[in-house]
Amino acid sequence: MIDSNKNYYMSCLFFLFFFIGWGCCYPYLSLWLTETIGISYGDVGLVYSFTAIIAVCVQPLFGFISDKLIYRKNLMWMLAIIITLFAPWWIYVFAPLLKINVILGALAGGIYIGLAYGAGCGICEAYIDKVSRASGFEFGRARMFGGIGAAIGTFVAGKLYGIDQNLMFWTASAAGVCLLFVVWKTRVKTQSQGVSLNKAKPVTFADAATLLKLKKFWFFAAYMVGVGAVYETYDQQFAIYYSHFFESKARGAEVFGYLTTGQIFLDAIVMFFAPWFVNKIGPKNALLYCGLIMSLRIIGSAWAVGPVSISLIKLLHGFESSVLLVAALKYITANFNPLLSATVYLIGFQFSKSFSSIFLSTGIGHMYQNMGFTSSYIVLGSIALCFTLLSFITLDKARVFIAQPVAAAH
Repeated sequence: MIDSNKNYYMSCLFFLFFFIGWGCCYPYLSLWLTETIGISYGDVGLVYSFTAIIAVCVQPLFGFISDKLIYRKNLMWMLAIIITLFAPWWIYVFAPLLKINVILGALAGGIYIGLAYGAGCGICEAYIDKVSRASGFEFGRARMFGGIGAAIGTFVAGKLYGIDQNLMFWTASAAGVCLLFVVWKTRVKTQSQGVSLNKAKPVTFADAATLLKLKKFWFFAAYMVGVGAVYETYDQQFAIYYSHFFESKARGAEVFGYLTTGQIFLDAIVMFFAPWFVNKIGPKNALLYCGLIMSLRIIGSAWAVGPVSISLIKLLHGFESSVLLVAALKYITANFNPLLSATVYLIGFQFSKSFSSIFLSTGIGHMYQNMGFTSSYIVLGSIALCFTLLSFITLDKARVFIAQPVAAAH
């Protein structure tokens, strides 16, 4: 019980500091790129496209490596080091290159963001999901501290944005130093489930390849592309759209920081109850619920008429993002071999979103310029809604993994 509690506390601390680093930069990235660096919406999309390309290249590999390593911390050390180097890379490499050449700058930023957050979120979530199942605590109860960390980082960054934006990036690096300490002090000791995983036959490439033969894998990936990727791409430049509802973009950025902080705290609260909610209605129904909320938010953004309505629509994110993560992990556990959980998560969930974002980010950036945000949101929301309705048929209702379907796929 003591070891289990320690695993839980260290998992909470890792999520806390990892997402403090995320909150210090990611919510303000599109605003920083357009206002401080001065690039166009289309070029902002290019940065996100490069981020997605890097994530696509490494997510399948990291998923397989994570399943091979099981509880070893190699990838967690890598993430902690990357976050620690955040400010030097951002200030002395990314920003200067953007001003010299947008493509080189977008590549430099894409490499970093793709490793740190495009793949990094999936790596730490897949790892801690395994630890949670081995140690007997709910993943969502640990991941809740990621929401708290993101809220803290976003709030601090909102304050620093108008003072000195470089301080935002140094705060992220400070969170990385804390991550190094957390990883150093973490000693994963597992109970019976972990022992059985450690004694199991090592995962092979052939095991991972069998996933491609399963229809349910492709149906799950289709949901993530048509709903998750469209929604995530919509959210990338939402800060720019949001600031249009205020007298100045600086005021819009400030209010956006407050609102995002509140929304992330809402995420954390919902995350606490998300495991109970998903267990109650089942992973499939939880995924469908998230798809409906995401579709509603995208279409609703086009109908917003002022700061209050657009803010309320923004808060809808808090009622689905936490549920989506827990539902996806529980869906994976119920439908696929637990020994391949990281591979399925990083390919079916994270890779699917990143791969489609390569094509969506730049295209939607140009859509915003040519059609405007309002018309673009109606198109994107309609696409997400169609894929959600299709998933009523394609997603599986299973709540417990049964080995026979996987064996039959060999």
